[in-house]
Formats: sequence, C-alpha cells, structure tokens
Amino acid sequence: MTDHKPDARTCLQPAAEYDVGNPVEWMVDPHHPDKILGVTYEFSHTGTRKTVWYTPNKRRAKNFVVVDVN
Repeated sequence: MTDHKPDARTCLQPAAEYDVGNPVEWMVDPHHPDKILGVTYEFSHTGTRKTVWYTPNKRRAKNFVVVDVN
C-alpha cells in the first residue's frame, strides 16, 4: 500500500458545475431587525429553495418578518 495523496487541484469540480445558493429572503426578529433568524437560498442550476435557520435549535422561528430581495 502506498501513502499517495491526490493533488487537490485534480479533485475540484469546475466552477460552472457547482449549484450555488443565492440568498433570496431573510427572516429577521420582529423586535430586533438587526438579528437574522434564517435565510432562504435559491440554487442556480436547479431553482430549488432551501431555508437555513440560525436559531439555537436550528428549527423554524415562531415569530419572524420576511425581507425579500426584490
């Protein structure tokens, strides 16, 4: 068995193949507008959306205000 490590440059995908999520909505605390509770990302290749919550339990916040990009 050899101790061969692959070159990191050969393991990377070209940038065009990544499905990058762009933020389209922010969920903020209604009482503290500077506190972001979650972000919804839309993915460039598939068009799907995924919401990531930044709450302590990583679950949907009970009270929030949605701020849209548009």
